[in-house]
Amino acid sequence: MKDTQKKRLTGAAVIVMSAITVSRITGFLRSTLISNMLKSKTETDAFIMAFSITDLMYNLLVGGAISAALIPVLTGFIARKEEEEGWKAVSTFINIIIIAMVAISSLGIIFSPQIVDVIAKGFADEKKQLTVRLVRILFPSVSFIMLAGITNGVLNSYQRFAAAAYGPSLYNMGSALSVLLLSRYGVEKVALGFMCSALFYFLFQLSFAITNMKHYRPVIDLKHDGFRRLFKLAVPSLMASSITQVNLLISNVFTSGFSEGSVTALRNANDTWQLPYGIFAMGMGVALLPTLSEKSALDQKDDFRNILNKGLRTVLLLNIPSAVGLVVLNIPVISAIYKWSDKVDIATTGKILAFYFVALVSQSILAIINRAFYAINDTKTPLYNGIIIIMTNAIFCQFFNSVTNLGVAGIALAYSLSSLINTCILVARLNNKIQAIRTNDLMKFILKVSLASAVMGLLLWAVNGLIPIDFLRPFSVVGKLIELLYLLLEILIGVVVYFSIVYLTKVEEAVEMVKTALDKARQCVRKILKFF
Repeated sequence: MKDTQKKRLTGAAVIVMSAITVSRITGFLRSTLISNMLKSKTETDAFIMAFSITDLMYNLLVGGAISAALIPVLTGFIARKEEEEGWKAVSTFINIIIIAMVAISSLGIIFSPQIVDVIAKGFADEKKQLTVRLVRILFPSVSFIMLAGITNGVLNSYQRFAAAAYGPSLYNMGSALSVLLLSRYGVEKVALGFMCSALFYFLFQLSFAITNMKHYRPVIDLKHDGFRRLFKLAVPSLMASSITQVNLLISNVFTSGFSEGSVTALRNANDTWQLPYGIFAMGMGVALLPTLSEKSALDQKDDFRNILNKGLRTVLLLNIPSAVGLVVLNIPVISAIYKWSDKVDIATTGKILAFYFVALVSQSILAIINRAFYAINDTKTPLYNGIIIIMTNAIFCQFFNSVTNLGVAGIALAYSLSSLINTCILVARLNNKIQAIRTNDLMKFILKVSLASAVMGLLLWAVNGLIPIDFLRPFSVVGKLIELLYLLLEILIGVVVYFSIVYLTKVEEAVEMVKTALDKARQCVRKILKFF
């Protein structure tokens, strides 16, 4: 990989990862407030289910099309110096999506009772009615977030990552403030605040993207060759990118039949493992897609392979130890994030989190592999494979629910196993298609990283056993401060031990990271000394 390419990609990845970090933290703040400030577990479950339904609708209907179709096509036109011609296709694509989303949002509001009956079939009638009211309030936000997603796709196509990446944090902050300020007036008012936050998010993103939309036209040209290619990519990509969401939907359907608070516990555990997944895997995936698309459009195969393999190794270097850490420290992590009252079931949520171990690693790989397929304009393979995995997840959920006593944790295990199968098949199919992954080198890398993570995990287990604190005890302010300090200490120990091992074993990506971190630290020290 050329130094200029490496610097550009690294810079993009740093921007996106830092922004996703802020977004995930603000998302945790929102989830924590929901779990602790709503009046009852019934309200909390109903709100989380309603929010999950509208979030699912966005991802099912448009989320994937933006990343999997718009970005590669528009990036290709830009790389070939055909920007204006590309926008003829993109304008038509955007306008059709807008029309479709207005219609779908209207239908969603009308048929909310039927949607809730299917997805939350285990809810009691009163909880169902509340969920329906909340879904109707939240459904317009689907259109606003969709519009924000389009502007993000435009910004990423022009490799403007900062504004696109930091925008979701504003939505999360607005949502968190809605819970904080409006929960005393009822959960419906909170839902209204979420909807207004979505509108503000779109307007914020548009203010940045508008400069790159000078060729946009409010016209529909169905005969344009670029649009036809976009449409052929978008239809399967919409479905392929929704695989994760459909599997989460299946999880919610089964979870709705468990005891009060189960939906909340599953959601909180899911949000927790998605912190490292979102920061490292999704962050790298977002940064990689425009570059991979450019290399594919220009037929630069060696650069494509180098960038892809570098991305995979970097993501696994960070997320394999993250997965081990979440298993060992599941109770301390959940307690630190969500226990701000006595309403949260820490033990159940921690158990669920531990069973998401496999999902974190496999989904991290999948985040990169899917981008490789999208970059070569193949959206059908992830779709066809995903359909099989949806059925597999449903079978696993039914099996663990019927045969074992795992409870909600069994739902997490089902998701993890189906995710692993999906990842293994897609890796094999990508290699059969373009021989993009250096499998032997990658397996050796995974073995090294896994052994280092195992040593780190054993040490953290021992340290955690020596900590004189009960993370399951009732909430107190002093206890919370002590919990946070102990958790930060454990994380610091884990990071130092892990990176010491991978550095000494000469894992290339780890050596680069350590050297970069040390260089930055030296620069900071020099600046401080110079100041004084």
